[in-house]
Amino acid sequence: MNIAVLLGGMSPERNISLLSGRAVVRALSAKGHRVTAVDPARGANCVLTTAELDAARPEPVSNELLASFSPRNLVDCIMSDALTCVDVVFLALHGRYGEDGYVQSLLDLRGIPYTGSGMLASAIAIDKAATKVMFEAVQVPTPPWVTFTETTANDEAALEQCLHHLGTSIVIKPNDQGSTVGMTILHDATDATLSKAVNDALAFSSLALVETYVPGRELTVAVLGGEALPIIEIAPKEGYYDYENKYTKGRTEYHCPADLPDYVAHHVQSLAVMAHEVVGCRAYSRVDFRLTPEMEPWCLEVNTIPGFTETSLVPMAAAQCGIAFDELCETLIELSVKGSSPSPAS
Repeated sequence: MNIAVLLGGMSPERNISLLSGRAVVRALSAKGHRVTAVDPARGANCVLTTAELDAARPEPVSNELLASFSPRNLVDCIMSDALTCVDVVFLALHGRYGEDGYVQSLLDLRGIPYTGSGMLASAIAIDKAATKVMFEAVQVPTPPWVTFTETTANDEAALEQCLHHLGTSIVIKPNDQGSTVGMTILHDATDATLSKAVNDALAFSSLALVETYVPGRELTVAVLGGEALPIIEIAPKEGYYDYENKYTKGRTEYHCPADLPDYVAHHVQSLAVMAHEVVGCRAYSRVDFRLTPEMEPWCLEVNTIPGFTETSLVPMAAAQCGIAFDELCETLIELSVKGSSPSPAS
């Protein structure tokens, strides 16, 4: 097959996307496919060389670099000759202009098949607040939350009401980013510390989500072809699962399958499939949870294009089922191209 792997992109997760895409390029090439690495941030001149791909590193992206990219580049890339003879696009883009429905809609208009969820599911899943509304509709438990905009971020009444409603142990994050970009965890929060954290999150999004902090364990569940894979427990050696602990080797331990009673594991896996389905995901997703000491799971979000290096969480869960990384890449193509894109449940 002729396959274009879309990677890099224009979000703060750009460098992680380059790593995900590089792993996919290598795996699919090893399986005998003709693979092209395509970076939409570069517009029509979007094909990367092997040397450029090899240079990818997980360091955070500078604001200056992100500001230099134009959304028009995405359109120019998708309409370019680089995708003219492509059988399928493997989407390894994370965050804005990759995971939010924009690139999916452009590929739909050009008639090019692609991996993962369609435009509507992608747009819903990237919007954390909208996703939580969907969770509540099907009784998937999710922590209580409120949202802030620039106009309410410094409003004393809104800040006080938030703390009264959610408590003083809270998580603040941009409404449509991943990789814990712009996220803050506060204990004993005050109006002042909450306001600062909200403004920090608003630097990455037009909406900041604040939710009650759930003490306990961090779990994630990959859903592949409508079935939940083994649960992974994420255990940072220090602090919480932030950008540094995610992408610095040795900073976090992963337990797959997680050490859980069978009834808890089955319950969490069933909730993951429900979350996947209500958002309308196709082929695969990764659903994140917190599990309290009382074994109560709380669903946080659905990731439609999660990290996809050979050591990322979805490949880790697949490996537990005997699915090698290169086989997983081909399976996602098959599931995406042959499957239909369901609508979110009503």
